[in-house]
Amino acid sequence: MIPQNSLDLLEFNKLLEIIAQRAKSDASRNAILSIKPLFSRDEIQRRFSLIGEIRRMSQDDRPLSILPFNDIAPVLQKVRPEDAMLEPSELVWLMDFFMAGREAALQIRGNATLAVLNELISNLTGKPELLRILNNSIDRDGNILDSASPGLAELRAEKRRLENKLRKRLEEITRDENISVFLQDDFITQRSGRWVIPVRMDSKGQVPGVVHDVSRTGETAFVEPIAVIGLSNEYENIVAGEKAEVMRILRELASRVREITDEIEGEFRTLVFLDLLNSIAVVAEEFHMQMPEINEQNVLRLVNAKHPLLLYSTARKNKAKEIIPIDVNLGWDKTVMVITGPNAGGKTVAIKTIGLLSVMAVSGIPVPADSSTTIPLFHNLLVDIGDRQSIADNLSTFTAHLANMMEFLSKADSKTLVLIDEMGTGTDPEEGAALACAILKELKEKDSIIFATTHLTDIKVFAHKQDGVCPQARQDAQCIYGI
Repeated sequence: MIPQNSLDLLEFNKLLEIIAQRAKSDASRNAILSIKPLFSRDEIQRRFSLIGEIRRMSQDDRPLSILPFNDIAPVLQKVRPEDAMLEPSELVWLMDFFMAGREAALQIRGNATLAVLNELISNLTGKPELLRILNNSIDRDGNILDSASPGLAELRAEKRRLENKLRKRLEEITRDENISVFLQDDFITQRSGRWVIPVRMDSKGQVPGVVHDVSRTGETAFVEPIAVIGLSNEYENIVAGEKAEVMRILRELASRVREITDEIEGEFRTLVFLDLLNSIAVVAEEFHMQMPEINEQNVLRLVNAKHPLLLYSTARKNKAKEIIPIDVNLGWDKTVMVITGPNAGGKTVAIKTIGLLSVMAVSGIPVPADSSTTIPLFHNLLVDIGDRQSIADNLSTFTAHLANMMEFLSKADSKTLVLIDEMGTGTDPEEGAALACAILKELKEKDSIIFATTHLTDIKVFAHKQDGVCPQARQDAQCIYGI
């Protein structure tokens, strides 16, 4: 298990945030932000294959297009209990998801060159029959359509007939000379679901009927004339019948969803994962990232590697070409690299580049380096970068570094990548260098891959003299030179 702290120190979360910007759903964004290193070479290679096929679609001028969709997981959870009912807006979310799934699958299915993607989307159908029923029942605003059921269509037709009849009768009343003199205005409206006309408050007794409301000014009474009460009662009965039919339709639609909830959930997971892969592929295409080889021989070789966050930042300023890539080669008989150079010479950026690209690779994310790059399948990542002084734990910078080193020595093995920045600092240079050399020697005996930076002379001398240690000089902020 790779510690989250190690990933945070390498700013893996910031890279994931860049990728998540391309996602089409909150569920996909959350899935991207939750990406962790994988521990199976086959799983990593499969992810690379899927991303490679998506990139090939883009290179063939038919990029995968995924429609926006909502996170329907809460909707599926809500509908599972018997007799549970979904809101029309929640059914619209399902419709959007079905359409997104169908459209994505249509772009992939049947293309023989997309074998791995076709296997992934084998369960992605978009539930066309359920989608047809939903489209026939609900519009984009969540309104239940007349076509949802014959009974609803009949009730609404009767409702419209009665409404027209009511309006016509009320218009006749407002035009009656014996009534119009008592009216505040000649419009017709509704109050508390009843059809009314506006009568002056001082004349409300002159118009036989029921007062349902009074205006804010107190000058107008909204009266339902006795002449339309029977018709209004009939109208209310139809409205109640309409509401009951809408509730029945919503329950029936929820029941249809409930019957295949597990299948929908499976399709949802597939589409979220496809969106995750597509988001990675879009970023990989944008920054010309390549799929590295994942090896189990504990060999780490970066060719023309660039820090992805630096690449992203400079690309936004049209300065990406100014980044000078680094080359790193470590493994076999040499498992420790000490990077030296002056302060502000780029040593920390170098090991952060090594660390972040390694994490990307084992997470199934292409890296900004040549395809000849190879990364070991490590299972642990130990990182000590920056000032780790802890006021809460009453630790000085040196003591905090030393505590980390003790932890590293207890956890490191042949499947561990170790990154240590500015070894030996924070105390007397001679004592710090002596301790750092001892730690490096001990870590090397555990067969870990180790990258360490320093500007202390004694550590540089150790690196040149010790078998299996590869010294490199970071001479300026732009270039690394191997020794």
